[in-house]
Amino acid sequence: MSSQVDYALRFFQYLDLMLLFGVPLFFWYASASLARGRLESQPLPGLPSRPVLLVGALLGLGFLATEVVRAPAAILGMGAFELTREDFAWYVLDTSSGRAALGRLAGLLLLVLTLVWKRPPGEQLPIRTISVAAGVALATLAWNGHAAAGDGFSGGARLAAGVVHLVAAGAWVGAIAAMLGLLLMRTGRRATPLGPVLHAFVLPGTIFVGLLVVTGAFHYAELLGWSRTSLFAGDYGRLMALKLALFAAMLVLAALHRWRLAPRLDRLQHEPDRPIRHLQLSIGLEGVIALLILVIVSVLGLLSPYQ
Repeated sequence: MSSQVDYALRFFQYLDLMLLFGVPLFFWYASASLARGRLESQPLPGLPSRPVLLVGALLGLGFLATEVVRAPAAILGMGAFELTREDFAWYVLDTSSGRAALGRLAGLLLLVLTLVWKRPPGEQLPIRTISVAAGVALATLAWNGHAAAGDGFSGGARLAAGVVHLVAAGAWVGAIAAMLGLLLMRTGRRATPLGPVLHAFVLPGTIFVGLLVVTGAFHYAELLGWSRTSLFAGDYGRLMALKLALFAAMLVLAALHRWRLAPRLDRLQHEPDRPIRHLQLSIGLEGVIALLILVIVSVLGLLSPYQ
């Protein structure tokens, strides 16, 4: 039986890796969009500093180490201090989740090396490498849940959908955090223009939402045998219903940002504070909902959908 420690470990792994992947990714494509419009030189100011990203990567390694101890102990029904070297070797080399842990280790080590590598003063962080390395680490979490439980072609398709779902979710969560950070840190008239930055997220955000909807529907349909009646049965189903309701609320807020709040930034010269405050509150609420969804996902991954 899973404990609160297992739920917390999954939650913080998801959150840490999604932010490490999604925030640099946002600055990557937003900077490129602004540069094409000749509104801002690359990279867009506001990317978390090297020490902050390094702390996130080291936390990821710590969460990974905890998982590699707790997972084989749970499978073998042993205490963590009873595990032998052979037990660890079996888990890492002979189980799919263990091999995924090796892939996560590779992605996080690449991220750490990228961040500690000495560069000339003033040289910008390589946000592409950072985002790709974190994305690899994030994608491996698909092997820790129901997405990796299938066999054959159907199982492979479900796993692929799980990977895409995780990456799209990380991109969306990271974008929310990045936009909220830009809004909260905005000072003075020399600050980066927010309207173009938010509009730079329109196309990627639409793609992320589309991927989340399609892959999420496919994953759970495959998991439950395309049965609508079993989808919302039991504790698993009730949590799934709550997750879908929260996701729908995020879509409503995203539409509000796109069609109502972001266009008002064009009138900043007349009312500089009110539109920004509204956006801060709205995107902050979207971030809170995203955290609640991550809590639910952390629990769902350890529950049986058939009970």
